[in-house]
Amino acid sequence: MFTKKPHLTMNYQSWIQHFRTNRLDRPEPDWSAPFSMPEKRRRLLARSIAEYQLGDGGGECCLVAQDAEAFRATGEEVREVVDLWFAEEREHSRLLARAVRRIGAEFVTTTFAFELFYAIRRRLGVQFEMLVLLVVEIVSTGYYRVLRRHVGDQPLADMCRLILRDEARHIDFHRDRLAARHPAGVGILWKWWFRLLGEACVWFLWLGHGRCFRALGGTRGEIFRHLRRGQAAFLAKLAKRCATTQHVTTGTTGTTGAHLVSSPIAH
Repeated sequence: MFTKKPHLTMNYQSWIQHFRTNRLDRPEPDWSAPFSMPEKRRRLLARSIAEYQLGDGGGECCLVAQDAEAFRATGEEVREVVDLWFAEEREHSRLLARAVRRIGAEFVTTTFAFELFYAIRRRLGVQFEMLVLLVVEIVSTGYYRVLRRHVGDQPLADMCRLILRDEARHIDFHRDRLAARHPAGVGILWKWWFRLLGEACVWFLWLGHGRCFRALGGTRGEIFRHLRRGQAAFLAKLAKRCATTQHVTTGTTGTTGAHLVSSPIAH
């Protein structure tokens, strides 16, 4: 399933250390603070957050592609960094569950978008799943930024701030992974897929949560701008990172924790 070819690898130990350290110094939102919101707005927000809780770690919080276990079995560092990443996603689900209870929402067990998302991830292989998850991380930053700006509730805004801090580093994690796989830069086809998946994902987001955004004072243009700016920033940072690694050749060793292996996390 995985090809054996010369390539660079990301610094696994650096990312393992980041995920471990990031579990510290996480101020919990004051969920007991008084909550007040007009009923129509509360009802729409309740549905939106409950659906997001399902999607952001509330379901199978792991890689689900048909070749996921082969991927994780390629090395202990690979397995650990992936497990720590998803542990952080489960923490997001926990925070969102507290938000669901705070606003008096009912938990959601499935939606059409959720089932479609998992079907795509399962069937198209782990590398495509990782691409989809990257796109979702970028789209999610737009969701949480719009929510933080307009929600008018300090504990919910504090929750968004915590999750956004994590999501920013998750996106950097994907950047390092892709720079290791493509030291000369990603190709036009990859960029096309990246853009297309982003547009599809943000449309699903708007169709599912647009009424909530409008009730809070957000707009469609706002959420779409977050996506497009996020994708443009990611591609620019990826190109910059690739430019710094092009001179590294097969057989060259890097700093502690960075070495040449045949692991699909760098493919």
